[in-house]
Amino acid sequence: MIFEEKGQITVFLSLLLIVLIGFSFVVVEGVSSYSASALGEDAVKNAGENILANYDRELFNKYHIFFLDPREKNYILSDGKADMDQYFSGNSFFNVFCNSLKMTEEVTAVEEDGLYLKHEIREWMKYRQEEKVKDTLKQLINNVKKNNVDRKEYQNEVEEETGNIEQSEENKVEDKAEDKAEEETVSQEVQKERTTWKEIKEALQLLTKTGILFYVSDHPEQLSRKSIPEENLPSRAKKREQEEHKVEEFLFSGSGLKGIKSMLSVDFSINTNSTLWTKENYIVLYIEECFLDYSEEGREEKEEKNDVQEQVLAYEKEYLIKGQPSDLDNLKRVANDILLLRFINNYIFTGRDAEIQSQVNLMASALTGVVGIPQTAKAVQMMLRAALSYGESLLELHTLFEGGEISLTKDRGNWNLELKTMVKQLKEKKAVKKGKHNISYKDYLKVLLFMKGNSTILCYRMMDIMQENIACKEAGFLMENCLFSYKWEGSLSFGSVKMKFEKQVSY
Repeated sequence: MIFEEKGQITVFLSLLLIVLIGFSFVVVEGVSSYSASALGEDAVKNAGENILANYDRELFNKYHIFFLDPREKNYILSDGKADMDQYFSGNSFFNVFCNSLKMTEEVTAVEEDGLYLKHEIREWMKYRQEEKVKDTLKQLINNVKKNNVDRKEYQNEVEEETGNIEQSEENKVEDKAEDKAEEETVSQEVQKERTTWKEIKEALQLLTKTGILFYVSDHPEQLSRKSIPEENLPSRAKKREQEEHKVEEFLFSGSGLKGIKSMLSVDFSINTNSTLWTKENYIVLYIEECFLDYSEEGREEKEEKNDVQEQVLAYEKEYLIKGQPSDLDNLKRVANDILLLRFINNYIFTGRDAEIQSQVNLMASALTGVVGIPQTAKAVQMMLRAALSYGESLLELHTLFEGGEISLTKDRGNWNLELKTMVKQLKEKKAVKKGKHNISYKDYLKVLLFMKGNSTILCYRMMDIMQENIACKEAGFLMENCLFSYKWEGSLSFGSVKMKFEKQVSY
């Protein structure tokens, strides 16, 4: 019995040992599978990072953004499989290889209204000049708010004067017969005032015919004639651009009273909780850092930094604002916008200054004397103020284009023109007087960029310039082929086991 019991124990322990050994094999196989799976995930991740390392160098060097080099797009799958197989080639224990691999859900730079470009710009800017961006925008907002009250007052004034004009037109027919019957000898002083007005009108008509760029630039023949090809541009594929362009033309149209009143109805105020303030406040500063404008053309230090010779456009910021294919057209439209803003500011001042009012009343009396139409004196005064304001604005615009600064607001101390000597002063093109708070051409570009509000159109126009500048070195370069992210789907083989995986690869 004793020997029989010992035999039973020996069999039990033998069976238990077999179970333990089998369990050990299961554990070892599980650890091996888990390790192979973990290594497979590392291999996929490592391969994805290696692929992303093939970002376009020129795009990063010029604009500090990461997008996959379009030339590498056709090699993603082959390079990915090679990287995964190489990852396991030095490990004799694990016999893992990539069984299948495909790429899906490609996301390019031009998708989602430029969201991924804005992401790249934000990542570049947020650690560098965040506080400077806020200070810059706060200063612009404060400057605009200072003039906001003046703009509303000007709107009321224009509406009042328009009503006077309409009323005078109603009485025009009734009084015309009576006015023609009266004759009076014109004094020499009156004749002199009329001659002065004739000279002013002819000078302004000549400036209008030749174009403001020929006045504000001392060397118009040296203005850039570069243009950007319109084929395959990211912005041209967006209907939104044309809609915004129409809005801009409507707001900045100076062709009539309706356009000016519409411009004045724009609310320039902005609260600190707005989207532009919290999320897009880096765009304007990034543009200032990476893109050229008229005031920077020809500077040697800028040429060395940005390689101006290879820029498709010389006036890049102007293109971002107006979106026209030629430098000359963009510069002209920006100049018109600045001219309109200055005209509004100057016209407001002419209605407040007693000395200018005296000059305007004197000339208006000479132009609308007994042989004229006295009932239209108010309309003539408005016309004279507009002519004087327009001339002052032209003189200021010339100063801006020559690299100078002008006063942000007007007062008697920094006003320049007088009606009697206006033509002579415009011909001399002397630099205007400065004030306490001055503004430059570059500052006005910031204002115009800031006024666009929605940065979507800016993103697409930025991509236009990026694409064409990079294409100068990389033929056929298109932003629509630059990948921001993609998804890998495939399987890894480990002996007889296949492990499926999905991996999102993104900058």
